[in-house]
Amino acid sequence: MQKIIKSILLLASVMFLSSGCVVNYVGTWQNYDEEKELTDEGNYAIKNDTIGISHAFNTRSGKIQIRMENYTDKPLLINLTKSAMTVNGKAMGFVDGKSTIFGVLNSFNGVQGGSFSFLDAEMQTTPNTIIIPPFSFAEGQYTNIRVEKQMVIGEKFDGNWTTYPLFDEPMYMKVLFYNQEDSPLKLTSFINYSVLNKDNEPLNTNTLIQNFYLSSYARLKNIGERTLNQKLESREDMSSYSVLKGGGLATGLLLGALVVGLIIADPDE
Repeated sequence: MQKIIKSILLLASVMFLSSGCVVNYVGTWQNYDEEKELTDEGNYAIKNDTIGISHAFNTRSGKIQIRMENYTDKPLLINLTKSAMTVNGKAMGFVDGKSTIFGVLNSFNGVQGGSFSFLDAEMQTTPNTIIIPPFSFAEGQYTNIRVEKQMVIGEKFDGNWTTYPLFDEPMYMKVLFYNQEDSPLKLTSFINYSVLNKDNEPLNTNTLIQNFYLSSYARLKNIGERTLNQKLESREDMSSYSVLKGGGLATGLLLGALVVGLIIADPDE
């Protein structure tokens, strides 16, 4: 009996380990604005005498993190309802109107039967506007483009597996490169901002525009999620997502059949 139990445990472990593998997809974004400036994080920013805007694509959520800096001695108003992002021409707003509730639901039984519940929670929403004090900055995550990347890029990669220094070190992957004209994914960000007077009324309103395109896309294996996230932390110009493949399931079933065969061959155990 002990051999049977050990065999079952072994079978469960083998099938779990061989049930699939993770394939990682990493994209690199390039800015093609003439007035762009390179940041310390390897990304690009657009700046003028009033505001500086930079975008980070390496968030784990798939959203784009935007840093907005106020260079003036007056408050700066960012109007998110009048700001937007386009992905291949499709407009995607910064404010989606959704709210998330965080809390605990408590239930109690009534004295005369029945029950009642109450929710101890708070609601979190994306604000419609942001006021940035003089010589300060604000950051926020907006517009999740994970689905758009998956739909446009898919999993089709031409060419062969090769070794390429994606993170400044040789790694085994398939990689495709694009220029601005043939890139399958283009993104434009529109940030609406106003300088406020002492009564918090707009003195003037403008829109800062920033353009990006997908300059390369890589398919990687044999790299753990923690290692990949560590490498992406210092690369704001890169984004990624992972897909679980089930190619190892057949191997697990085959090994499982062998274990069952051994049990049947030795019925006394």
